[in-house]
Amino acid sequence: MPAYMISQVTVTDKEKFESYISNTRSVAAKYGARPVVVGAQPKMLNGENDGHQMVFVIEFESMEKLDTWHSSDEYQALVSLRDEGSDQRMVAYEQWALPKS
Repeated sequence: MPAYMISQVTVTDKEKFESYISNTRSVAAKYGARPVVVGAQPKMLNGENDGHQMVFVIEFESMEKLDTWHSSDEYQALVSLRDEGSDQRMVAYEQWALPKS
């Protein structure tokens, strides 16, 4: 069952964030990651804006693959660059089918 990593991002250092994204793409690709959505300039339809500027939605084949990527030495080596270049909130979800009506 597919799993999705959703990251809400505010860039704090453009150069470091761009380096993080470049390096993360190549690492995540090894684990089958596929970008689904990269969005900017959120428009709130309900609730309060938490201040983040961007959202990334990345699909993995399964939660196991997502967890393997996230805990890999290759990705963990990029965490400090992520934290120096941005403020992020990351969450993972497994795909869920809506009940048929």
